[in-house]
Amino acid sequence: MTSSRSWLPEAALLWLPLLVLAGGLAVVWTGASMAADVNRSAGLFPGRVVATGVREHLTADVEYTGPDGVTKTETFEHQHGHGIVPGRQVQIRVWPDEQRAEFDEGDKHTPVIVVGSLLTLLGAAATVLLFLWHHGVRLDMKVAKWRARFDVCVWWLSRWR
Repeated sequence: MTSSRSWLPEAALLWLPLLVLAGGLAVVWTGASMAADVNRSAGLFPGRVVATGVREHLTADVEYTGPDGVTKTETFEHQHGHGIVPGRQVQIRVWPDEQRAEFDEGDKHTPVIVVGSLLTLLGAAATVLLFLWHHGVRLDMKVAKWRARFDVCVWWLSRWR
């Protein structure tokens, strides 16, 4: 027998927009933390791949001159696959205070911040709409009013041309 009741409890539907909102804020915070980490670095420095590791271990020995002017050779782990070959020029991002350096992987934080912002907006809008619906506000009349205003604006713009 099938039931007409939803498989998702009603309480879960009430909390879902808040969870999306909280998740979006968490993703924005993660992206902002990534951006702050990149901005704390001393910047990008050119390096030259001296040697690469065997296939199982994706490592590369890179020679670069850091912000202090000292040429260093370090071994970096990477996920670039076959793109790292001896003699190739690479960009190294350096954090001298933390005594660490890594391959520059480009802009990683912007997509995270954009997705988090969209989730936050979606969660906030759904929370407001659910709150209004829960308290008996009829949205269909408000939508009809805005639709009529939009039609008047379109009519006015068409006559203005």
